Amino acid sequence: MKKIAKQILKDKYGQIYSIELLLSIILLLVIVSTMLHINDMMNEKILSQEESSALEDMAIESADYLLNNPGNPEDWEDDKGLKKGIVSRNIIPGLAIKDKYVENGFFRDESSESEEVILNTISYIKLMRLKNNYDDLINRNLFNSSLKSSISIYPIDSNMESISMGDELEGDVATVERRVRCDYFSSFVLYRFNDFELYGDDYIKAEKCNHDTNPNLTNHSSDGRSFWLCKNFRVYRSSLENYDYYLISDSSIRHANSYYILESLNRSSEDKKRLDDETIGLNSFFMEDMENSSNEIYSIHFNVEKSKINDFKTVLVSIPKNMSEDIISNNQLKYDYFNSREVDFVFKASYK
Repeated sequence: MKKIAKQILKDKYGQIYSIELLLSIILLLVIVSTMLHINDMMNEKILSQEESSALEDMAIESADYLLNNPGNPEDWEDDKGLKKGIVSRNIIPGLAIKDKYVENGFFRDESSESEEVILNTISYIKLMRLKNNYDDLINRNLFNSSLKSSISIYPIDSNMESISMGDELEGDVATVERRVRCDYFSSFVLYRFNDFELYGDDYIKAEKCNHDTNPNLTNHSSDGRSFWLCKNFRVYRSSLENYDYYLISDSSIRHANSYYILESLNRSSEDKKRLDDETIGLNSFFMEDMENSSNEIYSIHFNVEKSKINDFKTVLVSIPKNMSEDIISNNQLKYDYFNSREVDFVFKASYK
């Protein structure tokens, strides 16, 4: 009996030692597993930081490229395939302006080289081509399908609508913001009638007015109450087949108490009309007037009260007919769209 009791006691202690050993092994495995998991998490965190830094660098470089280069080729927006939705892989898009004729005073001084790329600018025409072909031009051609991205444009101090294009982004997103200038449709402006030079309380005419030299016409010299602003321009009958001409004014024109006369130099007129409409189409007038001629020199005269001069904002524009329909349907045949504007450019990118 004593031998049996001792054997049971011996087995009991052996079981206790075995259980303790098993628990120790399990605890060790848990500790080792936890350490490995923590190590993996640390490695993943370091990798995520590296990826995030690389993504941010790519976003900055891409935004700077788009805003400081016209693209390759420089006139890629005129590619015939884009209008049909066919995007060549050879196109690397850029948005910067390279045109000496676009609003010199806004983008560069008169001494600038004619072929100079204007940094931190956006060509609105290029931007619209980009919007219509974004995935192919940006995600495929620029990023080789390795990233997702988006671009947004927010006009400053204007009622103009913002523009967004690209992908819906989730997760880690790199964001780059730039304050730049967009030309919108300013390149279609033939004359700006409010950019005259004042000398004291008077206006210095840059061009001679036929009303000032013809004794049979009302003199257009300025007086103490109002200015006469007069400009001459030539229109070819053939151009009416390809371009739409408009007189476009800011909404403030309704308060400017202004009048205008539009005439050809060979057929002078005293028909003074009040300028109340924001948009006036001129093609029908030109077509009728040039029924028997290939071109005419026209003169437009504005009579503006000096006290209302800040409300007088008017431009003469010539829009390619293949763009007129889109501009009208998008409600963009407005004065604001025919001036360059400061905008906030926001570029976002993320890994696929």
